[in-house]
Amino acid sequence: MKDDAIVFKGTKEGLYIVLKEEMIFDDIVHELENKIKPSKRFFEGAKIVNFKGKSLTPGEYEELVDILQNQYGMQFLGDYESLCRNDVFPKEDQKDQPIPEPVKQPLGDEEKALFIKGTIRSGQLIKFDGNIVVLGDVNPGAYLEATGSIIVMGNMRGTAHSGTQGDYSTYIAAYKMEPMQLRIGDIINRPPDEKKYKSEVPEMAVVKQGMIIVEPYLVKK
Repeated sequence: MKDDAIVFKGTKEGLYIVLKEEMIFDDIVHELENKIKPSKRFFEGAKIVNFKGKSLTPGEYEELVDILQNQYGMQFLGDYESLCRNDVFPKEDQKDQPIPEPVKQPLGDEEKALFIKGTIRSGQLIKFDGNIVVLGDVNPGAYLEATGSIIVMGNMRGTAHSGTQGDYSTYIAAYKMEPMQLRIGDIINRPPDEKKYKSEVPEMAVVKQGMIIVEPYLVKK
């Protein structure tokens, strides 16, 4: 089975599950298990807007919804009528990129992390329940939102919000820090209009005494 036989696409409302038209139903069930089971913790609580692509019978539709909700703890928002109308994708979401696959974590209490390889472009929104690591640049107009910390292994020129659930111990680090806005918890730090952050060394934004402070990531000894 090809890796793109089932694709998860992210939108503002939640995830769509895109099914290849030529797939038989048993293969769909098997491939869903292969996709979701290894990363079950990541998908728990995820909002599924609807399916897209393949036509399903009412019985097949209900069986898939039951699997997603009862076996994997997802929230299903769609209905069979929307699938039949084939209009579950809003036009503005047609060009959304497939949602990045989560990093598979070992057993234990280690934190979850989402690794993204490539540039996060203007207009893209990446949200994750855990840490986000970008192996590339974050362009102006792009937005990162994480309940944990955010690390950008390139130019950070967009907006980053760590600790979205109020965790002020999180941080935002970048190889080159030139953000539009930084936010940790509900504390916001935006550079003045006439000046952006400029640095030749990697930097990290942390909360100290109720304020966001940007300092060198590696302190000289």
